[in-house]
Amino acid sequence: MDHTLPADSIAEFSVHSPARQSTLPVLLAVSLVCACLVVEAAVLRVGIDDLDEGYFVQQAVRVLHGQVPYRDFATFYSPGLAYVHAVLFSALGLLGPRALALAARGGLALLLFIMTRPLVRQPLWAAAPGVFLLVGLDDAPVRWEPHPGWLSTFFAVLAAWCLSHGPSTRWLVLSGVAAGVAYAFKQNTGVLILAAIIAWGGFGLALGRDRLYRALVPTAAFAAVTLLWLVPLLIAMGGRVGELGVLVGAVDETGLFSPPEPALLIPVACLGGGLWLLHRSADPRLRWYALAGAALLLTEFPRMDTLHLAWSAPLLLVLGAAAVSRQRAVFAAVAVIAALALLAPTVTSRLAYVDLPRAPIAGVEAPSQTAADLQGVVNDVQQRTAAGEPIFVYPTSPLVYVLAERRNPTRFDHLNPGAASPAQIQATMDNLTTAHVRLVVVSDYWRAVWGAPGANAELESWLASTFPEEVARHGAYRVLMSGL
Repeated sequence: MDHTLPADSIAEFSVHSPARQSTLPVLLAVSLVCACLVVEAAVLRVGIDDLDEGYFVQQAVRVLHGQVPYRDFATFYSPGLAYVHAVLFSALGLLGPRALALAARGGLALLLFIMTRPLVRQPLWAAAPGVFLLVGLDDAPVRWEPHPGWLSTFFAVLAAWCLSHGPSTRWLVLSGVAAGVAYAFKQNTGVLILAAIIAWGGFGLALGRDRLYRALVPTAAFAAVTLLWLVPLLIAMGGRVGELGVLVGAVDETGLFSPPEPALLIPVACLGGGLWLLHRSADPRLRWYALAGAALLLTEFPRMDTLHLAWSAPLLLVLGAAAVSRQRAVFAAVAVIAALALLAPTVTSRLAYVDLPRAPIAGVEAPSQTAADLQGVVNDVQQRTAAGEPIFVYPTSPLVYVLAERRNPTRFDHLNPGAASPAQIQATMDNLTTAHVRLVVVSDYWRAVWGAPGANAELESWLASTFPEEVARHGAYRVLMSGL
C-alpha cells in the first residue's frame, strides 16, 4: 500500500501545494472557518432542549450520583461521554457539555480543512467542508446537541487522516488508537471506521504478509484503547456481560427510525464526486477517503435526518469539495446553490430562533415561553416534593430531573415508544411503585411528536389510573399526583 503519488497524480496535484501559493489565501480560508466558530461561541448560552440535551446531562448527573451505565441506567451509546460530561457539568452546569461539543465542532471543522487543502487549488475550497458543517448541518442553538457524534466523528476522521500518511507502524497505531477513542464515545462510529481501516490495509494495495500486518496493528491498538475502559466497566457490572449488548449493536431501532430527508442527497452526491475523481487521479488518499467516508455515512442509520448528517457526512464533504473545485465555475456555483437550498430550512430556523425574545433559565437563555414553561414545571415539582425524592418524567423530557434536582428511579431517561420492551415497561412500573413515586410530569408535546404509544400503551394506562390528579399545567407539561 505505497502512498507515493504516481507521476500523473503528481502532475495534477502539484499545483495544489500550499508551498507554491501565498499564505494570505490560506489565512483567509482558516479565518472563515474560525469566524463560524466565533459566531457559535457567541450563542453558547442561547437555547435549551429538554429532550436530547436533557438526556445527556441527566446521564452525567446519574454518573455523579455513583450510578454505572448499563448496570443502573439504560443508554444507547458507549459510556465515554457520560463520564466526561459528569466532570464538565459539575464544574460549569449546562455550559460544560455545550463547550465540549463546540470544541469538537471546531476540531472537526479545522481537521476537514487540513484534509481538503492538498486536494484543491484554491484554499477557500478547503474551507468549504468546515463552513458547510458549521453553517448548514449544525443546528445550534436550536438544539445544542451535546451528542457523542461530535467527538466520535472527530476521532474517526482523525483516524482517516492518520492512515492517509502511509502504512508505517506509527500511523497504523495512531489510526487504531483514534478509532478506539471514537468507539469509546459512539460504538457504531468506532466499529465502522475500524472496519474501513481493516479493509484498506487487508485488501488494499498491500501484498502477502503486509496485508495481515496492516490489518492487525490498528486492530490491536483499537483493542488496547477499548480494554482500558471496558475492563473496569465489566468489574463494576459484576461480570454481567449480557447488559452490554448495546456495545455490539443490540439496540431496538423501532423507536429510533427516522426516514431519509432530501439533505441526504448531499453526501451521496459527494461520494459520487469522489468516485468521479478516482478516474482522474491515482492519489490513494482519494480512494481511502471514499472508503472511510462511505463507512461513516452508514452511521446515519436509523435516524436518516438532516441533523445526523453533521456526524455521518463530514469526511465525504472533503471529496465533494475536491470534486466541485474541478468543475467549471457555473457548474460549481449550481452545485453549491443546490446544496444550500437543501439546507435552507436549518439555516433559517437558526436565524429565527436567535431572534426570539429570551429569558434566563439554569444559567442560559431560552425563548421566553419555553423558559417560562420549563421553569414553571421545575418550581412546581420542587414545591410538591422533598429534596432527593424520586419523580417520573414521561416520555422524553429528562432535563426536568436535572433542573428540579429530583432522581429518576427507573432505568430509562427516554421512554419514547419502542425504547423499552413489554417486560422492561412492567419493570418500570414496578420500580415506580417500589420507590413510592408520588409525582409524574407528562409532556404532551413529546407524546404527540412520538405518535402512537405502541408498547407504551400499558404504561400510559397505568400512569392515568395511578396518578389521576392533574395538579398543574405549564404549557405542554402536566403535573400529575397519585391518589394516595
